[in-house]
Amino acid sequence: MTPPLPDWISDFRLDGYTNVYELCPGETRLYGTEDLFGDWNGRVLLLAKDFACSRLIRNRIEAGDTRPYRHEPKLVTNRRLLKLAAPLRTGESPQTCGLLYGSALASLCRDDDKMSGALPNCKEAMRFGERVLSFVIGHMPNLQSIVCMGDEAWRCTSGVLKLRTSWADARDAATPVESGSLSVFAAYHPAARISKEEMQRPWDAVSEAIGRRRAA
Repeated sequence: MTPPLPDWISDFRLDGYTNVYELCPGETRLYGTEDLFGDWNGRVLLLAKDFACSRLIRNRIEAGDTRPYRHEPKLVTNRRLLKLAAPLRTGESPQTCGLLYGSALASLCRDDDKMSGALPNCKEAMRFGERVLSFVIGHMPNLQSIVCMGDEAWRCTSGVLKLRTSWADARDAATPVESGSLSVFAAYHPAARISKEEMQRPWDAVSEAIGRRRAA
């Protein structure tokens, strides 16, 4: 279950974005994707770039959606992620699956109506993301691994854990970068237009690393 969120998260405002709690003041989740993978006691954090544009939330609200801050099952990203992350799961329900799925920008939804591309006001947005990620790491007592799905997620994690390896180098090496008790993996975003072999390679490394920890 999502821990209580501090006011500095829900009250944060930044030009170019709408904080989801402005639109959904009763929302308790930090990540809109927690209804897919939402285990805060899990061992693996899956980190993407951002949730979506604010227009998506507004459209869902206008359509009468009872919980508009949620993942979209039909989205290619989520369909592929279900398959890629399947070997890492330890339970069936989102709350017991062993995985937490979030994004570098957490509750910030971009206002440019885009679902991809360069982030508005990127420096300040990433600064907020780093602070949120520190909060998340501190509230996942069993966390062992972070899978960064894309460069933005890697930069956010690097800012918190002071990693010196680039996302591209870590991704191509398909080996984790260690930071204290945490293993950080660089993976492609699930929607990236690459071969299945390239997409799968980092996830195999995650599975192997987790298997070694289980056996230890």
